Amino acid sequence: MEDSGQSEDKRRRALEVTLEEERSISRARNTILLANIKELNDVYDTLREKLKELRYRDERIRSFEAELVRANKLSTLGELAGSIAHEIKNPLISIQGFAGRIRKTESGEKIERYARFIEKEADRLSQVLARLLAFSRMEEPRADLVDMNDIVDDTVLFMEHHLTRFKNVEIVVEKDPNLKPVRSDRIHIQQTVVNIVMNAAQAMPDGGKIRISTGQDNTHAFISIADTGIGIKEEDLGRIFEPFFTTKEKEEGTGLGLSLCKKLIEANHGKIEVESKVGEGATFKIMIPFHQA
Repeated sequence: MEDSGQSEDKRRRALEVTLEEERSISRARNTILLANIKELNDVYDTLREKLKELRYRDERIRSFEAELVRANKLSTLGELAGSIAHEIKNPLISIQGFAGRIRKTESGEKIERYARFIEKEADRLSQVLARLLAFSRMEEPRADLVDMNDIVDDTVLFMEHHLTRFKNVEIVVEKDPNLKPVRSDRIHIQQTVVNIVMNAAQAMPDGGKIRISTGQDNTHAFISIADTGIGIKEEDLGRIFEPFFTTKEKEEGTGLGLSLCKKLIEANHGKIEVESKVGEGATFKIMIPFHQA
């Protein structure tokens, strides 16, 4: 009986030791768990503060970007103001001079000739101001589903009469029959194509070929306009989209055409790429994305 009692005591003590060990392990686990929870809470609080800081920085960056856009617009308006003053000065002087001559002469023939000069200079002023207004107050673009091939067809039809005043200018059209449509403002793209085609014709005083083609890559549909004209100097390539920059004679253009084209296409989330070498012509590519941001 005594041996049996001792054996029972041993088992009880062993169970108590095991139980105490389990309790110790459980307490240790709880301590570790609480420490981990505290650490996770600390990490969460740190991440929350970092996220708050990042959001603040993002807002600041957006604010800086908006300020930069406003500053750029103000800078452009300043350039336009200086340029437009220069552009309208000569026509106004001419109009003033011819008006004075009309007042002093009694010759009907001279009066008619001076009146034609005044009309010509006034028309030049009107064009400058109209383009300036279009540049500074462009309407928001539409987002219609547009087939670039249709735009090319309509533009060529529209341009046939206008190009008759240029000597030996030939238009060749090559369209991608599988071209996917894009969402954009049809009028904006057509205005851009017309402007670039007219520039191409003016760049070929002895005649040449204008090749208008359509195509697509993984992200964009495009209209490419290539001419065989005089080309663009390398030092001018980076400036051709600046307001009032032009390589034409003063009476041939105001330099607002390409800058307006760039603004129109960028308003449709697109871009214009240009390649040129002097004596080898120029190629302008109007690219409109399939998916707009």
